[in-house]
Amino acid sequence: MVLGNSVYDFDEETGRVGHSRSGQRAFSALLSLNSFLSDLPRPVQADLVSSAVTRVFVRNQQLRGNPGSAVHIVISGCVYEESSYGEDTTARIHGSGAVLGVSEIFDPGLHAPTSRCLGPTATLMIPMTRIRVMGENSGALATAFGKALTDQLVTAERVYNRRALQPEQRLAGLFVHLLDRCAVPCSIYGRKIEGPSQSDLAEALGVSRATVENSLKALRKEGLIDTGYRQYRFPDERELALFGKVRSLSQTVTGTDSLP
Repeated sequence: MVLGNSVYDFDEETGRVGHSRSGQRAFSALLSLNSFLSDLPRPVQADLVSSAVTRVFVRNQQLRGNPGSAVHIVISGCVYEESSYGEDTTARIHGSGAVLGVSEIFDPGLHAPTSRCLGPTATLMIPMTRIRVMGENSGALATAFGKALTDQLVTAERVYNRRALQPEQRLAGLFVHLLDRCAVPCSIYGRKIEGPSQSDLAEALGVSRATVENSLKALRKEGLIDTGYRQYRFPDERELALFGKVRSLSQTVTGTDSLP
C-alpha cells in the first residue's frame, strides 16, 4: 500500500497496515504500484524506467517551467500545476501516477504549464525528445499516454468543474480525489492530505480564498474535517464522499486500527 512517499505492507484480511518499507525496496514498490507504470507491459516499463532519471524535490521547488523540456511521471508527492491562456489561469493538483507534460508529447506547440511541489515529491524525468521517439516506436506506450491525457480531461470534469454543487461540496469532492492521489500517513485516521494551502485549493476550484475558508468551516461543522497548517484530516472518508456527492469510492484506510 502506498501512502504519499511511504510504502506499507497491508493485510487484506485484517485491514491492518504494517511496518513501512525503506530504501531501494520502497522505491521499487513505488514503481511497481504506480498507476501509470503498472499498466505498461513489463519490457516497455523497463525501457521507460531505464531511460529516466529519478528526481527528488522539496516543498515549493519548481518542477517544470516553460518551455517544458521533459516529461515527469510522478512517483510520489503532491504537485500544483498552473496553465495560463491569455489572462485566464487554470490550476490543478496532481499526485502519484500523473504524467506532467503529456499534452506536449502530442502537440509540441503547446505552452507548457508551470509546476511546483507542495511537499516532498519524487518523479521519473525523461527528456521530451526521447519520450516522443519512444512513443512513436511503442504502440503500448502511445496508448498509455493517451489514457493519461484522457484521465486529466475526465478529472477536470468530475472533480474541478462541478459548478452546480455548493462550494463546500465541491471542496469535499476535491479532498476525496486528493486522498486517492496525494495522501500521506496519519496516525489518527490512517491518511491525510498535506501540502496544499487554502489559496492553492481556491485556485484549483476557481473560487476565492474566502469561499474556501467558509467551505472549511462548513465541513468542520459537519464533523468531516480536522485541519492544521497545510494539513487536512478526515474522520470518515465515506461520509466525506457522500457529502461531496462522489459516487465511486477508492479503497479507504481510515479507522483507528489502520496505523500504529
